Amino acid sequence: MKKNKKIIITALLILISLVAVVYTYLDFSFLFGLIENSYPSSIIKRINVVLISIIVAISGKDSLNSKDSVLLKTTFIAVCFAELSFVLNSLFGGIVFFFIAQVLLILRNSPGLKQKLSSASEASKLKLLDCSTIILALYVLIFRFVFYPVLKSSPLLMAFMLYASVLSISLWIGIANYLLGLFPKKNSLMVCIGMACFFISDILVGLSIITDSDVVYLISNSFIWVLYIPAILLLALSGYKYNEL
Repeated sequence: MKKNKKIIITALLILISLVAVVYTYLDFSFLFGLIENSYPSSIIKRINVVLISIIVAISGKDSLNSKDSVLLKTTFIAVCFAELSFVLNSLFGGIVFFFIAQVLLILRNSPGLKQKLSSASEASKLKLLDCSTIILALYVLIFRFVFYPVLKSSPLLMAFMLYASVLSISLWIGIANYLLGLFPKKNSLMVCIGMACFFISDILVGLSIITDSDVVYLISNSFIWVLYIPAILLLALSGYKYNEL
């Protein structure tokens, strides 16, 4: 990696950290009643999405490979459109674009999955089976006891279920990427942790949308971006070659 690019990425990471401090302060100040509203926070947060997308866009020859670079860049285009949809109060638009982003992440994070899985040790296969069971159980329990009682058979519930299905698969793929070594070790770890954070943050998004409780809304809304920004930042950084840094 050229020195100028290292400097740019370092500067972007510092700026992302500073922006995160600002909106986290606003969110938690509002949560604890120190300020009357956190309105600027919703706009400030999106600055980090743009900054992280820039990290993806400038990867160039330092990306894992050209195919991975294209898939990751396309993923972040979808993420940016999803965030724009939410800013414009288009809930279904945001869900559609995040659905597209998760499909792209599944494709991006699963190179050689079939071959690696067939040659994996029994211990690795058992771990992946356990992960499948846990993710499926979480899916069923969350929808049965959290979302269904509120949304019943509404179009929003169907949209949530469809998105949660692809999100769950994407989480499993992220874990498989790490356990089977589909990427270099550092990159795989970033993908795995990133997808876990993404999964939890999206559960919180769902809670913030359906809840009638001000307390639940404030708590979930405060923690969403604490997890979401690290999630997409780790995914963005997982697209770089670290043996050449």
